Amino acid sequence: MADNIFLQCVSRTDTTRDMATFTFRVAGGSPSRSAAGDPAGDPDDHRTFVFAPGQFLAMTVEIDGRPVQRCYSISSPPTRPGGLSISVKRVTGGHVSNWLHDNMVEGMMITASGPLGRFTYTARPAEKYLFVSAGSGITPVMSMLRSVTDSESPLDIAFVHSARNVDDIPFRDELEELARRHPNVTLAFAATRMAAGDFPDWTGHRGRIDRAMLERVCPDLGDREVFLCGPGRFRSEVRGALVSAGSALARIHEESFGFSLPTDDESESDTGVVVAFSRRARRVTVGPGTTILAAAAKAGVTLPSTCGVGLCGSCKVRKVSGDVVMNHQGGIRPREIAQGKILLCCAEPLSPVVIDF
Repeated sequence: MADNIFLQCVSRTDTTRDMATFTFRVAGGSPSRSAAGDPAGDPDDHRTFVFAPGQFLAMTVEIDGRPVQRCYSISSPPTRPGGLSISVKRVTGGHVSNWLHDNMVEGMMITASGPLGRFTYTARPAEKYLFVSAGSGITPVMSMLRSVTDSESPLDIAFVHSARNVDDIPFRDELEELARRHPNVTLAFAATRMAAGDFPDWTGHRGRIDRAMLERVCPDLGDREVFLCGPGRFRSEVRGALVSAGSALARIHEESFGFSLPTDDESESDTGVVVAFSRRARRVTVGPGTTILAAAAKAGVTLPSTCGVGLCGSCKVRKVSGDVVMNHQGGIRPREIAQGKILLCCAEPLSPVVIDF
């Protein structure tokens, strides 16, 4: 069980037109330590929060008198111990994200639980990495990239980010400066919604990330450990491109929380995979990059779930048949996976699936 920590907002910086970075100091709790190494006690002490680059926090805020919890990746690196930051995108229907944009100001206190997650290059030692992100999926990647460059690590890093257009690329100036200063960092951007005449000086990729683009950036794709974060359809497309180019599924590590709800165009029945619930005599169609839980919720099928990120295990069920890809946060044991169990909140079907539920 993760411990609670207490965070006090010290600054807000607008990162793009719809993304803001909130920086906090740790005011107490565990796992934190004071500058002297003592356990947390006086909330006015300067404290260091211990985490791995790429991990996230479960943050709790009070909205209309009720506590609401959401998970946010830490975008700052552990190599900068003075505080920690999250970078949050304003989105339609984003209950907590939009509340943070509208209400979080310097001096406010919130409670968080963590650090959580296994989406970190430190858990997958390699000489070469490929980081791929879209939208706010850039946040854990920034933590990892900053950690590598801050420590002057010789690791070979290729980083590809997808955004709607040039103005929507978070941290663009910082990223370009890091690539200039560190010859072991290769940087590429893809702009998916730029008309031919927009930004005539733009030399980056126009369109969605595909196999051809990935192979131009990384001719040695099969030799790299891959970290992929972004919306469901994006991850599904990039995963397919990587596998077709020779990357092994076992070397592709994904982060998916915060991207689980399918949009209308991600859940069309003619492009999805059928998942059947044997004891309910119900079937749902799951679109590319969408979790079984999200597709079921959209179809009006109520299933057990609490955390929604593969951490608590409350949505664990037995899979009778079919194949899934599952990127969880420790809510299921390897022996349970071997027995055919899955977590509905983070399982995406690769073929028709039957579930004993």
